[in-house]
Amino acid sequence: MRETVADSAPLHTINQPTPYHVWVWRRVKRYAPGLLALAAVGYLALLASYFLTGLQYVPTAVLLGAFISNTFGVHPALHKGISTYELWLKAGIVLLGAQIAFSALGPYLLKALPVAALVVALSIYTVLAVGRLLALPDRLCMLLAAGTGVCGVSAIIHTAPEIGADDEEIEYAVGAILVLGAAAIVLYPLVGSVTGLSEQVYGLWTGLSVNNTAEAVATGYSFTIAAGSIAIATKVCRVLMLGPAVAFLGSRARSEPGARRLPGVRQAWRRLPKFVLVFLAFSLVASTGVLSDGDLVSLANTSQWLFLLAFAGIGFKLRWADIRTVGPRPVIAVAVASVFLSAITLLASLLVAPVMF
Repeated sequence: MRETVADSAPLHTINQPTPYHVWVWRRVKRYAPGLLALAAVGYLALLASYFLTGLQYVPTAVLLGAFISNTFGVHPALHKGISTYELWLKAGIVLLGAQIAFSALGPYLLKALPVAALVVALSIYTVLAVGRLLALPDRLCMLLAAGTGVCGVSAIIHTAPEIGADDEEIEYAVGAILVLGAAAIVLYPLVGSVTGLSEQVYGLWTGLSVNNTAEAVATGYSFTIAAGSIAIATKVCRVLMLGPAVAFLGSRARSEPGARRLPGVRQAWRRLPKFVLVFLAFSLVASTGVLSDGDLVSLANTSQWLFLLAFAGIGFKLRWADIRTVGPRPVIAVAVASVFLSAITLLASLLVAPVMF
């Protein structure tokens, strides 16, 4: 019988799984450089906020990351590690849940959820109307509407397959949302300081109006820690609207008569970001009293360090070249809608804050 290559190969080279230590080492080499870059930028930002700028560490970390990214560029070896910033953001949000007893968080969510639902609906219709005036493609308008109304990039990614969007439309929508998110990090704290907004009003306003989840958290914490916590809790209410929003836009894209229908339970569960559930679970655990004061302090410190990594990553991802890549019209559409919605939500926050808190 004729011998094949497989017959002549050593047995130990055929169908052998990769040794665990080799698998681990490969991933360490892939992610460690970027993670070290996040840690270094975050720690430098923390030192600068204490000894030089006097600013909160959040804008310092974002601005420092953006300065490095836009001035010197980011080496390809750092990309994998830097791309984990959303993981650290969600982990920080989850740990923050342990700082808020569900006895306080639950009633707040029940009050904020109807307001968030109205804001999401108004945002979607506003962006669709502005996009139509600017003669943007329908699918691009829907992506921009999802990103502006619900939770930024995550909403765009969930909406794209439902409406048949192509890669170029997704890239344009993500770029426009990130550009406006970067502007929010700079402008919102200035407006809050100049107008003398309270922590409660500012946090509510930020959670209701800033598009991307990462930028909403960064914008809230740029004001105060309390404002950041309120912004996160309010943003959670908008994230819960992801399933209905995607179902509405998907039905609209297919021109179905039941365009306003809600998604089924299975579809809603699939689209729901699971970190929201873990955040609520940690809040429930905090309500039982099983966590000591020392545990809460440790979790709070860990959450702040995770946020520091996340905010450095947000800075690295802010590339001014995105404006040229996306082009002016998608950015203008989101900007016009965002200014309008920002004004409406600020007025709403001033009116409902006395009832919410």
